[in-house]
Amino acid sequence: AGVSSQTTGMRDMIETVGIIGPAFLGHQPKLTANLVEISEQFVREQEKLLCGEGDTRVSPTDIFEKEKYLARTGIHKCKFRWYSLLDHIPRSGPSIYIMNEFFDALPVHQFQKTADKGWVEIMVDCDADQDVLHYTTYRTGKAISLDHREDLLGAAAGTQFEYSPMSQRIIQTLCDRISENGGAALIIDYGENELTSELTFRAFRDHQQVNPLEDLGLCDLTADVNFRDLSQSVGEGVTAYGPVAQGDFLTLMGIGERFKQMYSSVPEDKRDAVIHAVDFLCSTDQMGARFKVMCLARSSDPVPFCFEP
Repeated sequence: AGVSSQTTGMRDMIETVGIIGPAFLGHQPKLTANLVEISEQFVREQEKLLCGEGDTRVSPTDIFEKEKYLARTGIHKCKFRWYSLLDHIPRSGPSIYIMNEFFDALPVHQFQKTADKGWVEIMVDCDADQDVLHYTTYRTGKAISLDHREDLLGAAAGTQFEYSPMSQRIIQTLCDRISENGGAALIIDYGENELTSELTFRAFRDHQQVNPLEDLGLCDLTADVNFRDLSQSVGEGVTAYGPVAQGDFLTLMGIGERFKQMYSSVPEDKRDAVIHAVDFLCSTDQMGARFKVMCLARSSDPVPFCFEP
């Protein structure tokens, strides 16, 4: 089950399995890939890349009213299925869940410790003329109890933090599926493995960071993933491994050997691009440290490769 709008990763995985699968199995493997997507535009792009041109017309009504709103056969005879929710994907045996830059797109709640009320939620309000939106804690209402968060005990007034209840629920759903049916989940995203007082919710438009409260509906919204919260949401019978830095993960997975292969096979004028791409993915001052990788697997299964102590 693939959960990401970045279809090139899905295509590469299917291509890899389709090529090396027969060598291990002696026959072409029967592949099924389930994608969770609610963007009509992304669905069109994914379908074209994975299945080629077609006459399929998916409407927003289809996406939100049908559990499985699109089904096609694509590369390596893989059966691709599109769903609007993870819960809609059938539980039919072990599955590998790939969630690349998925959790950073989920909603977050933000809180601030005040001197008079204690913890209150940061909300969005509008000016008297109704034209400008801004953040506020003054109309939040009564204080919110966060006594269950031991890591916030004794926090000083002015302390802020954010967390994502939806992310925690999805982790619990994944754990239920893995515990019941087997398989594993690989989570790749940017964030930290500790509580931070930095509020990370932000918006981008045309590759520039902008005010999230302006140009509503025209910007990409994101927030850093708190891997610590994800780990603490794991259910019984499942273990969270990591996170490990993306650079370390890719190195253990053989990106060095892959780099040598690509470098020697591309034209000379393309080699600098290969060097730049590997550096961008693995360097500690690029995505190598900023992005992290976590794995969820049954506690009774062997420790996944790359996550051994």
